[in-house]
Amino acid sequence: MIKPLHLLLLFLAIVVIESSGNNILSLIDRDEPRFAEATREMRQSGDFIIPRVNGEYRFDKPPLIYWCQAASTFVLGESDFSVRFPSVLFAGATVVLTALWAGRLYGPCVGLWSGIIFGTCLQLFIHGRAAVADMPMLFFFLSSTWIAWERMKYPESRWLWFAFYFSLSLGFLAKGPIALLPATFPAIFLLSQRKRLTLQGGSICLGILVFVLIVGSWGIPALIETNGQFFAVGIGKHVVMRSVSPMQSHGAKGWIGYVISLPFYLVSIFFSFFPWSIFLPGAILRLRRGMDLSERYLLGGAVAVFIVFTLFQTKLPHYLLPAFPLLAMLTARALNLEKSPRWLAIATVACYLIVAFAGFSFVAPYFPAKQSYDRVKDYLRPETKVAFIGFDEPSLIWYFRYTVRPFLVQLSPREVEGFMARTPSPVCVLTRTDWKQVQVNSLWQQTEVSGFNFARWKTRRLGPIFFPFPEPVELVLLWRK
Repeated sequence: MIKPLHLLLLFLAIVVIESSGNNILSLIDRDEPRFAEATREMRQSGDFIIPRVNGEYRFDKPPLIYWCQAASTFVLGESDFSVRFPSVLFAGATVVLTALWAGRLYGPCVGLWSGIIFGTCLQLFIHGRAAVADMPMLFFFLSSTWIAWERMKYPESRWLWFAFYFSLSLGFLAKGPIALLPATFPAIFLLSQRKRLTLQGGSICLGILVFVLIVGSWGIPALIETNGQFFAVGIGKHVVMRSVSPMQSHGAKGWIGYVISLPFYLVSIFFSFFPWSIFLPGAILRLRRGMDLSERYLLGGAVAVFIVFTLFQTKLPHYLLPAFPLLAMLTARALNLEKSPRWLAIATVACYLIVAFAGFSFVAPYFPAKQSYDRVKDYLRPETKVAFIGFDEPSLIWYFRYTVRPFLVQLSPREVEGFMARTPSPVCVLTRTDWKQVQVNSLWQQTEVSGFNFARWKTRRLGPIFFPFPEPVELVLLWRK
């Protein structure tokens, strides 16, 4: 059994790593500011059922992360740090859960190293601080996976039965149907041993009832209020369509592109799971020589995650995150713990802290939305109306609505002159290209901002090699006193 003090220190270490620099680095378009702004508008409107961004429905994700962020901003105030803090806490909790389960299976030493490996992999460093829905989903995904394992040993336990369906329900409220995948892991495990699969119909039906009661307490009002659109868009577009077509350019188009992209995760895992991916080949070789029942279960879950997202046409490196705690346990099990790579863990944490403070400080001035707000915030009033032209990233909404109450409006260049003339206390944010199409009045105040759009990347050729670079942005701000 891992000592409680060691678990507490592990949790605090992850919270420190994932919190570092979160007050320096601006929210990264597009997802972070959408989640953050939806949380703000929930608190402002008092409607905690339907998320909205800039006054319009947002159906992308269920509400659990918004509720967590609302609690965080209520306690800590509205800031980049506070909307990211729930993800930080869930990241720390998932690391501890990984250590606890591995400790129960293989002893405290392997347990702690499982937590360290998962807690210091590159993808968790990146996504464990992001103000998005992945971390709460990951926590409940792992808890469901563990509980499903325990239920196979103690099938009569009512507490485990309820905990399993409760965890599936909260996972669904975090990020939708993908959180239900652990329900298939016992079947995969039994089939891998060529054992007969028996289903307990009564238990499953009651479990589905628990799931429906928990999810339905939010889902039914949401469906009624939106005339079914939350399901049609949230599940139809953002789940089904992601599986059959690439969304937001995250994946190759067409059947040829789909086939070419199938090995995507075979490549990306060596970056996402870095630096511990260097031990994955050894762990796989060890499993090929023989594995016990728990290793078979962990491997089956990891492979299931890998296969499901490989078949999805939309591909992003962090989609494999649910498999990483399981891979961390298998990797720790394969390590020679007498020569445990403490130096690698220490060097990795040191690098992360350097990136979080020095690296984030270096790139912070290049976020144009935050710069734009800082340039004109002294002129903003609660009644100020803000328009954007050409640059439509949601971070503008998040930062400007720190001060202004009206929702931001999107205009074309030909509408700018009328907006500036008729609107009391107007502000316009437009790209330099659009600014050239506007007849600028001499009475208007003007300033310029330049930076990069870190949500949009393009490859550029440097010599014989192509490198990805964020899209450069040049903005002009117009306002009238």
